Amino acid sequence: MGASGDICVFNGGTDRIECYLPITLPTSKIRVKRRILRDGREIIEPVAPRRTRIESNDYFEWQISYKDRDTGELVEFGRLLKLFIEKNRITRREICRIIEEYYNLPTFQESFEIYREENRVEPRLFGGDFNVLVEKTPILRIYLEDDDSFIDIVLRHKQRAVGYQSMVFLYIPVSSYKIKPNLVGRTARAKQRVIWTPSRHDITAILRAFMIASEKHRSDMIRILRDQIKIDC
Repeated sequence: MGASGDICVFNGGTDRIECYLPITLPTSKIRVKRRILRDGREIIEPVAPRRTRIESNDYFEWQISYKDRDTGELVEFGRLLKLFIEKNRITRREICRIIEEYYNLPTFQESFEIYREENRVEPRLFGGDFNVLVEKTPILRIYLEDDDSFIDIVLRHKQRAVGYQSMVFLYIPVSSYKIKPNLVGRTARAKQRVIWTPSRHDITAILRAFMIASEKHRSDMIRILRDQIKIDC
């Protein structure tokens, strides 16, 4: 990691842009999750990596952001995007093509809503006085390259305001060739970190996700590119 504590840095020794992901810290935004198919439904359950052996079908879930809420400095994806452009791993033309493609499209947050419906399949429970209602939350999923990584854009209720907010989650298989070290079959050590080496396609896919997530995310991306990375498309 960099001297400033950046998660994502350029490693001159390997000539790679790498992200050092802490997977055991209580305050970390990276979690180990297990995808389970149960009765034809996908269930994603949290895994305690210090107590549970990590399996080959587990994922690292990263609630990825792009700037510090207090200082406005670039973090995580904002840092990645800047590094990929500075190191000529992505061209300015590629970035501008994505901005132009998504600039006038409807956004996920403004197009969907969370709703509830009564589950009429389930019998009445708890003495017959209650019905089961299911709250359905839209998720927009983008699949990445050949290692089964994907991005989920999830609609959530705002905690301190009225309305919805979109959140972007990156899912990386623990068995991905882009992850080091291999943790499959064992528990994680205290303060365990893994190194993720993102590709150009990963970065452009995350940019697309933020451009489509909401109007605020879109305007933030354009402002970051213009003011902090110096790309005015």
